[in-house]
Amino acid sequence: SLRGMETQDETRQDLIESAVREADGLLATFNALLRIARIEAEARREGFAEVELQSVLHDVCELYAPVAEEKGLAFKPPEVASLKIRGDRDLLFQMLANLLDNAVKHTPGGGRITITFHAASHRLSICDSGPGIPESEREKVFQRFYRLDRSRSSAGSGLGLSLVAVVAKLHGITVSLADNAPGLCVNLNLPG
Repeated sequence: SLRGMETQDETRQDLIESAVREADGLLATFNALLRIARIEAEARREGFAEVELQSVLHDVCELYAPVAEEKGLAFKPPEVASLKIRGDRDLLFQMLANLLDNAVKHTPGGGRITITFHAASHRLSICDSGPGIPESEREKVFQRFYRLDRSRSSAGSGLGLSLVAVVAKLHGITVSLADNAPGLCVNLNLPG
């Protein structure tokens, strides 16, 4: 029957869309792996230039603002006037984007995300009011493909924080995780 054919077509269409989504996910994973490999292999800094961190933070916040607004989350870049860091702007952008993406993804609707800069200690913090990461797992989340049990059902490759760790190391930035009760704080101790 005609109706049966339509249903078959819809099922086929669903399968195709599902396969395309899966392929996209795999491609994103491969790209992230390639990026990490390239950063590690090239761990050389001749392409580094003075990067204005305020401008990078502003662009990252602008990128995530619409998604955050949908969840009733608001955040703004801190004032870090004339804070310059020697580095690769694209990589620093990617690092901060990964951190903000995690914060937006894991913070419940109406929750809180704060981005602060502590001038005295040269520390940039991105804090959220999400479920946090148990202390026993905080070192492991920087390993490639490591995912917390509760994250296994959601999309993701487990590469986000390992990319953050590699970019941070390349730029002389120390990354540490702390409890935000509730939630998580990612602290970036900047050089200088």
